[in-house]
Amino acid sequence: MDRVRITGLLERFWGFHAVWEPAIRRHAALERLMVGRYRLDLLTADLAALGMSQLDIAALPRCWRAGGLALSLESAWGSLYVMEGSVLGGRIISKALEAATWTPPGGLRYFDPHGPKSGILWRGFQAALGAAASAAGDPFVELGALQTFELLHGWLVDGASST
Repeated sequence: MDRVRITGLLERFWGFHAVWEPAIRRHAALERLMVGRYRLDLLTADLAALGMSQLDIAALPRCWRAGGLALSLESAWGSLYVMEGSVLGGRIISKALEAATWTPPGGLRYFDPHGPKSGILWRGFQAALGAAASAAGDPFVELGALQTFELLHGWLVDGASST
Protein backbone atom coordinates (compact mmCIF):
# COMPACT_ATOMS: atom_id res chain seq x y z
CA MET A 1 0.00 0.00 0.00
CA ASP A 2 1.49 3.30 -1.00
CA ARG A 3 0.92 6.75 0.40
CA VAL A 4 -0.71 8.22 -2.71
CA ARG A 5 -3.23 5.39 -2.98
CA ILE A 6 -4.15 5.47 0.72
CA THR A 7 -4.40 9.27 0.71
CA GLY A 8 -6.75 9.08 -2.29
CA LEU A 9 -8.85 6.46 -0.53
CA LEU A 10 -9.05 8.56 2.65
CA GLU A 11 -10.06 11.59 0.56
CA ARG A 12 -12.96 9.62 -0.93
CA PHE A 13 -14.02 8.33 2.50
CA TRP A 14 -13.90 11.91 3.77
CA GLY A 15 -16.22 13.00 0.93
CA PHE A 16 -18.65 10.23 1.88
CA HIS A 17 -18.59 10.83 5.65
CA ALA A 18 -18.90 14.62 5.24
CA VAL A 19 -22.41 14.08 3.87
CA TRP A 20 -23.40 10.78 5.48
CA GLU A 21 -22.63 11.61 9.12
CA PRO A 22 -24.84 14.73 9.30
CA ALA A 23 -27.65 12.69 7.74
CA ILE A 24 -27.25 9.96 10.38
CA ARG A 25 -27.09 12.57 13.16
CA ARG A 26 -30.60 13.76 12.26
CA HIS A 27 -32.02 10.57 13.82
CA ALA A 28 -32.38 11.20 17.55
CA ALA A 29 -32.99 7.48 18.10
CA LEU A 30 -29.37 6.80 17.08
CA GLU A 31 -27.76 9.54 19.16
CA ARG A 32 -26.80 7.44 22.18
CA LEU A 33 -25.56 4.49 20.12
CA MET A 34 -23.35 6.68 17.93
CA VAL A 35 -21.40 8.42 20.71
CA GLY A 36 -17.73 7.90 19.85
CA ARG A 37 -18.45 6.11 16.57
CA TYR A 38 -18.37 8.96 14.05
CA ARG A 39 -15.16 9.07 12.03
CA LEU A 40 -15.16 12.31 10.03
CA ASP A 41 -12.87 13.99 12.57
CA LEU A 42 -10.48 11.02 12.35
CA LEU A 43 -10.43 11.29 8.57
CA THR A 44 -9.69 15.00 8.80
CA ALA A 45 -6.84 14.36 11.25
CA ASP A 46 -5.42 11.54 9.10
CA LEU A 47 -5.46 13.68 5.97
CA ALA A 48 -3.78 16.54 7.87
CA ALA A 49 -1.15 14.10 9.17
CA LEU A 50 -0.52 13.10 5.55
CA GLY A 51 0.20 16.74 4.68
CA MET A 52 -3.12 18.16 3.52
CA SER A 53 -4.14 21.63 4.67
CA GLN A 54 -7.55 22.27 6.21
CA LEU A 55 -8.47 24.28 3.09
CA ASP A 56 -7.54 21.38 0.81
CA ILE A 57 -9.55 18.97 2.95
CA ALA A 58 -12.60 21.25 2.98
CA ALA A 59 -12.42 21.49 -0.82
CA LEU A 60 -12.56 17.71 -1.36
CA PRO A 61 -15.43 16.42 -3.47
CA ARG A 62 -18.43 15.18 -1.54
CA CYS A 63 -20.64 12.19 -2.18
CA TRP A 64 -23.93 14.07 -2.03
CA ARG A 65 -25.95 10.90 -2.55
CA ALA A 66 -24.71 9.60 0.83
CA GLY A 67 -27.28 11.78 2.58
CA GLY A 68 -30.03 9.72 0.95
CA LEU A 69 -28.85 6.63 2.81
CA ALA A 70 -30.46 7.92 5.99
CA LEU A 71 -33.80 9.24 4.76
CA SER A 72 -35.62 6.90 7.12
CA LEU A 73 -34.49 5.51 10.45
CA GLU A 74 -34.66 2.00 8.98
CA SER A 75 -32.42 2.82 6.03
CA ALA A 76 -30.03 4.60 8.41
CA TRP A 77 -29.77 1.39 10.46
CA GLY A 78 -28.93 -0.56 7.30
CA SER A 79 -26.30 1.97 6.30
CA LEU A 80 -24.82 1.90 9.80
CA TYR A 81 -24.54 -1.88 9.56
CA VAL A 82 -22.18 -1.48 6.61
CA MET A 83 -20.14 1.33 8.10
CA GLU A 84 -19.84 -0.21 11.57
CA GLY A 85 -18.90 -3.55 10.02
CA SER A 86 -16.16 -1.87 8.00
CA VAL A 87 -14.32 -1.10 11.24
CA LEU A 88 -13.55 -4.81 11.60
CA GLY A 89 -11.88 -4.93 8.20
CA GLY A 90 -10.21 -1.62 8.89
CA ARG A 91 -8.26 -3.22 11.73
CA ILE A 92 -6.57 -5.47 9.14
CA ILE A 93 -5.74 -2.48 6.94
CA SER A 94 -4.35 -0.63 9.94
CA LYS A 95 -2.03 -3.52 10.81
CA ALA A 96 -0.79 -3.69 7.22
CA LEU A 97 -0.04 0.05 7.27
CA GLU A 98 2.08 -0.22 10.44
CA ALA A 99 5.05 -1.40 8.36
CA ALA A 100 4.84 1.47 5.86
CA THR A 101 7.64 4.00 6.34
CA TRP A 102 5.40 6.89 5.27
CA THR A 103 2.67 6.28 7.86
CA PRO A 104 2.39 9.24 10.25
CA PRO A 105 3.35 8.75 13.91
CA GLY A 106 0.38 7.19 15.67
CA GLY A 107 -0.87 5.64 12.43
CA LEU A 108 -4.04 6.41 10.52
CA ARG A 109 -6.94 6.36 12.97
CA TYR A 110 -9.79 6.08 10.46
CA PHE A 111 -9.10 2.44 9.77
CA ASP A 112 -8.95 1.38 13.44
CA PRO A 113 -10.89 3.99 15.40
CA HIS A 114 -11.71 1.81 18.41
CA GLY A 115 -8.58 -0.33 18.75
CA PRO A 116 -9.12 -3.35 20.98
CA LYS A 117 -12.69 -2.22 21.77
CA SER A 118 -13.80 -2.88 18.18
CA GLY A 119 -15.25 -6.32 18.88
CA ILE A 120 -17.20 -5.17 21.93
CA LEU A 121 -18.60 -2.16 20.05
CA TRP A 122 -19.55 -4.33 17.07
CA ARG A 123 -21.45 -6.76 19.29
CA GLY A 124 -23.19 -3.82 20.97
CA PHE A 125 -24.17 -2.48 17.58
CA GLN A 126 -25.49 -5.87 16.48
CA ALA A 127 -27.64 -6.10 19.62
CA ALA A 128 -29.05 -2.61 19.11
CA LEU A 129 -29.73 -3.32 15.44
CA GLY A 130 -31.44 -6.60 16.29
CA ALA A 131 -33.75 -4.86 18.74
CA ALA A 132 -34.50 -2.04 16.30
CA ALA A 133 -35.13 -4.37 13.36
CA SER A 134 -37.45 -6.55 15.46
CA ALA A 135 -39.42 -3.51 16.57
CA ALA A 136 -39.66 -2.06 13.05
CA GLY A 137 -40.06 -5.31 11.13
CA ASP A 138 -39.10 -3.25 8.12
CA PRO A 139 -37.28 -4.40 4.94
CA PHE A 140 -35.77 -0.92 4.60
CA VAL A 141 -32.95 -1.92 6.99
CA GLU A 142 -31.72 -4.47 4.47
CA LEU A 143 -32.32 -2.07 1.60
CA GLY A 144 -30.29 0.62 3.39
CA ALA A 145 -27.35 -1.79 3.71
CA LEU A 146 -27.52 -2.80 0.05
CA GLN A 147 -27.76 0.81 -1.10
CA THR A 148 -24.77 1.73 1.06
CA PHE A 149 -22.65 -1.06 -0.44
CA GLU A 150 -23.66 -0.01 -3.94
CA LEU A 151 -23.03 3.69 -3.38
CA LEU A 152 -19.69 3.12 -1.67
CA HIS A 153 -18.57 0.82 -4.47
CA GLY A 154 -19.40 3.47 -7.03
CA TRP A 155 -17.82 6.26 -5.00
CA LEU A 156 -14.64 4.46 -3.93
CA VAL A 157 -13.91 1.89 -6.60
CA ASP A 158 -15.50 3.09 -9.80
CA GLY A 159 -14.83 6.78 -9.10
CA ALA A 160 -18.47 7.71 -9.64
CA SER A 161 -19.28 11.39 -9.49
CA SER A 162 -20.68 13.10 -6.44
CA THR A 163 -24.13 13.54 -7.94
